[in-house]
Amino acid sequence: MNVQSLSENRQGGFSFTPAAIPDYPFRMTYSDISVWIGSCFTSNTGDAMKKAKFHCEINPFGALYNPASILLALKMLIGRTRLSTEDLFEFNELWSSFCFHSSFSDIDRSKALTRMNRQLSVASNRLYAAKYLFITFGTAYVFRLKTSGEIVGNCHKLPSDNFVHTRLSVEEIVKQYTDFVNDISKLLPELKTVFSISPVRHLKNGTHDNQISKSILIMAVDKLMDAFPDRCFYFPAFEIVMDELRDYRFYEKDMCHLSETAIDYVRKVFVDSIVDEQDRKIMKEIEKLNLARAHRPFNTDTGIYRKFIENMDKKENELKKLYPYLDWQQNCLEL
Repeated sequence: MNVQSLSENRQGGFSFTPAAIPDYPFRMTYSDISVWIGSCFTSNTGDAMKKAKFHCEINPFGALYNPASILLALKMLIGRTRLSTEDLFEFNELWSSFCFHSSFSDIDRSKALTRMNRQLSVASNRLYAAKYLFITFGTAYVFRLKTSGEIVGNCHKLPSDNFVHTRLSVEEIVKQYTDFVNDISKLLPELKTVFSISPVRHLKNGTHDNQISKSILIMAVDKLMDAFPDRCFYFPAFEIVMDELRDYRFYEKDMCHLSETAIDYVRKVFVDSIVDEQDRKIMKEIEKLNLARAHRPFNTDTGIYRKFIENMDKKENELKKLYPYLDWQQNCLEL
């Protein structure tokens, strides 16, 4: 079953139980800047929005899974934090930070630090200009350093005996994020935060603990929405997958991560629910251009292919004139 037929079922079919989608009191437009942070599920949707030429900052620290690490990252951005050499550690010949993904690590300490601080600066500026903050929680489980009690965003494959594996409570998450929302409301009074729970299962501790973990996250977000009804919202990605796509054909071979069809489906529900209707039409034009650009014939030296490229360049320039406010910095050729 493809995304189109699944969407038709959502419109009125009876092959599954549709998840209830909130009636959001806002619509995201191309003029809005957004920051996306959280699990790899955040990247899936956020990257698609970026490819559609929305102004997005996607997981500036790399994927983060637990609420505590996500909150620390947000506080660093709000505080315009800069790391020092003392904030990095060396392991397996690489200098790393427990806040950043291993893609920021380097054998050269100064290069790693420069890369991280550059990312912090860019992402901080984006957050201060953002209208929307999209947060995806993946798990309530955290890894704490035994030496300091610090919760890490990335273990960087250090031996497990360096950490204590524990689970956050609903109360801990709500308390921390209540303080954060109160603080950020003073700095960014127009910012809307949209939470979601990743449907990707974390099975290291078994299926039962995964269910408990997801339940904690759902309860915490629900309490935050009750406390901040005008600032905190929820997109039911978890429920869409659990209720509408409850079949292993929508998963990858590991039976935990979603297939591309499932990702596309959830993404489409997101766009239809949150993005302005007129801008959804622009998205379709960009998508056609991206698909055409992605086409690669076996032989690129033909006159036919050169003409095809000329036509694509012409179409892109026409769209740039029509919609100069889109994020055209990412060239379609790179998609």
